Amino acid sequence: MRERRSWFLWLVGFLGLISLYGAFLFAPRAKWPGPAGTQLGEVQRIFYFHVPIAWVMFFAFFLAFIFSVLYLVQRKRVWDVWAVASVEVGVLFSVLAMITGSLWAKPAWGVYWTWDPRLTTILILFLMYVGYLIFRGFVEEESQQARLGAVISILAFANVPLTYISVRLWRSLHPVVFFQNSGEKVAISPPMLTTLLVSILFFTLFTLALIRFRARVEMLERTLLDLGGEA
Repeated sequence: MRERRSWFLWLVGFLGLISLYGAFLFAPRAKWPGPAGTQLGEVQRIFYFHVPIAWVMFFAFFLAFIFSVLYLVQRKRVWDVWAVASVEVGVLFSVLAMITGSLWAKPAWGVYWTWDPRLTTILILFLMYVGYLIFRGFVEEESQQARLGAVISILAFANVPLTYISVRLWRSLHPVVFFQNSGEKVAISPPMLTTLLVSILFFTLFTLALIRFRARVEMLERTLLDLGGEA
């Protein structure tokens, strides 16, 4: 089991190095437009981090949704532990998504933040899950905390697909990368697409590793609390 974890971590580290190589050396500098017809230049390479980070944010919240449903069905502590871990990791990546997005927005749009549909919905998403974590802190009884937390997690997840399709539902400055029918056009060459896909794979595996680590810590903390209560 330990050897399996070791190989997984080595794989994640290797993919991380490949992602860095692809983002800064392999992928060509894109000639994407900025304000007044200028080009974004090297700052465009944030794309290889921002898009994967946004993806794993959605992925973590999706896992929290699944674990929350499982908890309501089976009422097992393990599902609540995994749900909390997934939400915490998702909140972390939502902050990173907004930061990297702002670093992109300044040279692309001339401002760090604008109330664009995608930016607005992701901020609301972040606040909803932060509210989930705050709410859990006000409920002391574990089963009630887990039950009500699961309901909040499921309701909050409704904003995930809304955030994803926001650039298609409303007029938006945010580019549509893969399927363009609205927003700013983004041209992706094969080396750029390869780099992006490798980066997405790395961040996905890295996210799974983070969630697993956080779940183990959460389970240990609860076990110690149980032992303390028995003592």
